[in-house]
Amino acid sequence: MKSLFKRGRTLGVLLLTALLALLPLAGCQGSDDAGADDLVLQVGSTKPFKTTNKFGDYWYGVLSGITTHDSLVKLDTNMQPSPWLATSWEVSADSKQFTFTIAEGVKWHDGMPLTPEDVKFSIEYQRDKIASSAWMKEVIDNVQVDGQDVIINLQLPYGNLLTEFMTYHPIPKHIWENVEDPDGYNGADRAIGSGPFKLDSWNETAGKFTFTANDDYFQGRPKIDRLVVDVYKNMDALVMSLANGNIDTWWDYSGEFPYTHVPTLQGTGQIEFATATFLGVPAAIGFNLDVSPTSELEFRQAVAKAINYEQIAELVFDNYGSVPTYGFAPSTHPNFNDSIPSLEYDPSAANAFLDGLGFLDTTGNGKREANGQEIKLRLLARSDTPSTVRCAEMVMQYLQDIGIGAQLTSVDSATWVAKKDAMEYDIVFFRATPWGNMMHASHGSGYFDSRRTGQGVLHNLDAQDYLDACDARLNTAVADQQRTLDLQLQQMHHDYLPGLALTWIESVYPYRTGWDNWVIDHIYGGVVNSFSWFTVTRTAE
Repeated sequence: MKSLFKRGRTLGVLLLTALLALLPLAGCQGSDDAGADDLVLQVGSTKPFKTTNKFGDYWYGVLSGITTHDSLVKLDTNMQPSPWLATSWEVSADSKQFTFTIAEGVKWHDGMPLTPEDVKFSIEYQRDKIASSAWMKEVIDNVQVDGQDVIINLQLPYGNLLTEFMTYHPIPKHIWENVEDPDGYNGADRAIGSGPFKLDSWNETAGKFTFTANDDYFQGRPKIDRLVVDVYKNMDALVMSLANGNIDTWWDYSGEFPYTHVPTLQGTGQIEFATATFLGVPAAIGFNLDVSPTSELEFRQAVAKAINYEQIAELVFDNYGSVPTYGFAPSTHPNFNDSIPSLEYDPSAANAFLDGLGFLDTTGNGKREANGQEIKLRLLARSDTPSTVRCAEMVMQYLQDIGIGAQLTSVDSATWVAKKDAMEYDIVFFRATPWGNMMHASHGSGYFDSRRTGQGVLHNLDAQDYLDACDARLNTAVADQQRTLDLQLQQMHHDYLPGLALTWIESVYPYRTGWDNWVIDHIYGGVVNSFSWFTVTRTAE
């Protein structure tokens, strides 16, 4: 395993960039001229942006979560919920009532106080008006305020509420209460939040955001005076800019910095790297459990033994990968089941499984048969992720090495979703994001539960005991019960084998020499995040 961790780091990243425009924001004069003593951090990204309305654009919504808007809780370095806007919380024994105590003295950027009534309004607004929050209608019954407490009464137990609320950000009631179309709102006050930074300006033509420190931030003023986020059309341009000293670091939510660019940056002598285990799965396969031969557990076990995981880590992920376990989710997740064995490349065992199923090569042409016909699996991959395509090509070769024919279809993302949902595959290639692994009943269950819907999920496992375990995990917020179920779900991924992680990886995060004391955020994947604002330092030049 390579390591570029030249200095000790601890938790953090998230920053984006933007190519946005609409109306200037109220009170935002925006200037590229920083004061002589200002600490300015310049970040590069390749993410697209459509608007500075956090509801109207996914990427700006992510950016706002570490700059202009706060959440009630955040995930700490131990992958546990930690206080933020909520200083504490209590959960009822039946996991149907969550009481959050809201911090006092918090202000919106326009000077108005942030109150528990704002939080109540925000939860109800998300539930009733935001399409991506439709799950709240099935879960949340009502929201009450009692002093500084916001009490959320649920229609049914929901043990994942704290995790969900890490991505939801209260908004000012006095701004949004009369907005009927949140996605399309273009008001000059649309970016006002309570976060550590205020949006000062953006320049659509230049592709640049500028944020200034919030002097009245309730957690204390951040050390960064000005935060500049530059948007690049591609990684080649971004890496050149980083190498030349035009930006200080890089951000990509739930993505990986391309390892092929590491030597270029190392060669400058001006770039250091932090590393952290990626909480998602950058390359995985899922099986169609409704058709033969992938419906046969022994066949899936044969496929698992046929894959050379170390070779994938070496050739596709430049030796920054590691061999996964059958449990799917990486070891950095809470309640990791370390009793589950690692995947193992063993072609002899794969051939033995296939022989036991009666899938033999009766003609001597190197191709196994089932029911008198040569086996030829349908492999489905997205064409817009080169690492996925490369993994698919390698897996196809591994299958051929044990006598299993395969045909690879690489399609655009929309076609991939359509074919995946129609189950027009035997093996499908996909990736799991950090949040995707944590959502639903945790540890990747959201990808496999047959009742789930969504663009990235496989919904391929309908075993009743698995569904029951998912429901039990969703229905409890009691830590001991959650641990027992987390371990059980990972064991079921081993036992049923609905899918396989092809690798786990160490993500690398480049930054310019002279910056120090970063925090590495395991969720957002880097060194720019809500925690680093209060720790990072810059050596005087």
